[in-house]
Amino acid sequence: MFSPIKIKIDLKDLPHKCTRTLLLPEDITMLQLHFLIQESFGWLNAHLFEFSDNKGKAAIRVGVPDDFEDDFDFIEMAAKQDASKVKLKEKFLEETQGKAFWYWYDFGDDWWHHIKFLKVSQKDLNQFKEAPICIKAEGKCPPEDVGGPWGYAEFLEIIKNKKHPEHKETRIWYGLEKDEKYDETFVNLEDINFLLDEFYHSENWKNNSYELF
Repeated sequence: MFSPIKIKIDLKDLPHKCTRTLLLPEDITMLQLHFLIQESFGWLNAHLFEFSDNKGKAAIRVGVPDDFEDDFDFIEMAAKQDASKVKLKEKFLEETQGKAFWYWYDFGDDWWHHIKFLKVSQKDLNQFKEAPICIKAEGKCPPEDVGGPWGYAEFLEIIKNKKHPEHKETRIWYGLEKDEKYDETFVNLEDINFLLDEFYHSENWKNNSYELF
């Protein structure tokens, strides 16, 4: 059995920690990693994404192939590579010598995830059984389309203040039941791993489709 790849993903610019630590098959593609990030954080795969070696001017860009970038030849940027054809190990572990990299989700709300490689321990090897697994999780993922980190901070302020004029409306928008409280620290590791395992054992794992959800 091959040794897994271990990564820690940190969703940046939030008022609380939101991280996931994953053990991954070493032959994983960047598209497969995209879907595992979506599942482990609780995103809904509703927007475009991109992996890059730098948050600013990137030398490596991996994401959804498109044609519209040809209209922006005057902007100096690295060509975007197809995530379904790029392997995590080859591109971001070996080529960049394990340097931390970025996952950018939703080009409007701008959710930036910092990803770094971690050393695989003997305990990790004992836990890993071929399928992707989340071994540690902290913090709830923000709702989709909440307005990015700044909109999420405002959302938290409203949802926790019963006297706020938008409190009731925001509860309805998010879908909270009567008397149900929003806990930004809550995360269920068992539920995350159920979703990861289900995705890994589905036909979608190897079909290279960008529209699975």
